[in-house]
Amino acid sequence: MRIATMLLLAALIAMPGVTNAAPSTLKAKEAERTAALAELEALETRLNTQMTQYVDISRRIEVARLEFSDATTRVAEADVQLQQAKAALEDRVVQLYCGGRVGLIEVLFAAESIQDLMNRANYLTLVGRHDTRLIEEMRIARQQSEWEQKELFSRVDQLTQLQIEADTRRADIENAIDAQQLKATELGEDIARLMRLRAGSAPDGSFSPDTVISDANFRDVGSMTAADIQEFLDEQPGTLGSYSALDYDGRTKTAAQMIAEASTYWKISPKVILVKLQKEQSLLAKANPSQTAYDWAMGCGKADSRTYYEYQGFGKQIWWGAQKLDKNAQPWYPGIEMIINGSLVLPTNEATYSLYKYTPHLRGTTSFWMLYWRYFGDPLS
Repeated sequence: MRIATMLLLAALIAMPGVTNAAPSTLKAKEAERTAALAELEALETRLNTQMTQYVDISRRIEVARLEFSDATTRVAEADVQLQQAKAALEDRVVQLYCGGRVGLIEVLFAAESIQDLMNRANYLTLVGRHDTRLIEEMRIARQQSEWEQKELFSRVDQLTQLQIEADTRRADIENAIDAQQLKATELGEDIARLMRLRAGSAPDGSFSPDTVISDANFRDVGSMTAADIQEFLDEQPGTLGSYSALDYDGRTKTAAQMIAEASTYWKISPKVILVKLQKEQSLLAKANPSQTAYDWAMGCGKADSRTYYEYQGFGKQIWWGAQKLDKNAQPWYPGIEMIINGSLVLPTNEATYSLYKYTPHLRGTTSFWMLYWRYFGDPLS
């Protein structure tokens, strides 16, 4: 039996590849890990490029928005000038009609002297020039108004296309984050650390998971009045501009009124609330949102594991969502650590800490950062 065993071992050792099986497996595993790390690096590069492009589009949207505002003002001014030119010409027509049209020969023959004749001739020339100028001014005003209208429509189209492009880019970035998170988890890497390293050496405008928005912007209650909020909502494709519902206390109010009141009471910027409405239920963009979207407008009370129905309803969402953002800011302190999607995050301020407590996902907080850029510019400026 002993001899048979030895012969079997000898035969196994003699078989090609058996003695090298372990090193080959290790080499294959190492090659697989190297390839996976390269794929993760490629995903990171792609994500970096996408976010840089998104910031660029957001900045262009802001420029287009300002140009749109300027064009709107110029259209209004051109219309005023056109109306003034029309009124002046109409007054002149009335004067001629009421006073009767006196013939040129009659005016000249009524002169009492050569000097009087010259004065009358000069007067008639000036009247003719004045009437011609009135007509020309009205023509120019009409052309200016038409040109400004065309320019305005051009700006609207440009802004709309940029916004569509920004939304498409944001969806791509969120998908890229998911892919990178999955690959990082497989390799035991920390996606937040990778983002942090990239942001540390990247130009201004890059996303850092540790600093999503400044405390000043997070708490800037005076950034928008109720009228500003209403105007902003009226400009969006969504329905909130004309939406009214019961507030948290059972009183019917407009969406703008509820946002303004919650912002003031809980000292949360209305811009933050507006971005939350878009991030959670796309209420700034959806033309036909469901009742569920209204009922859970800010995602307040919608935890991963359960739903808290006491927060259901648009008014309650606005009020208690703002309250959560306020209360979540504590107990932040310098150096505090959070584990988000298995990654270590080091919030540098109360605002970022609050956002992660509200939505404990890298994808969700990155989406907030992108949407703030899209609607209001740099969240850190």
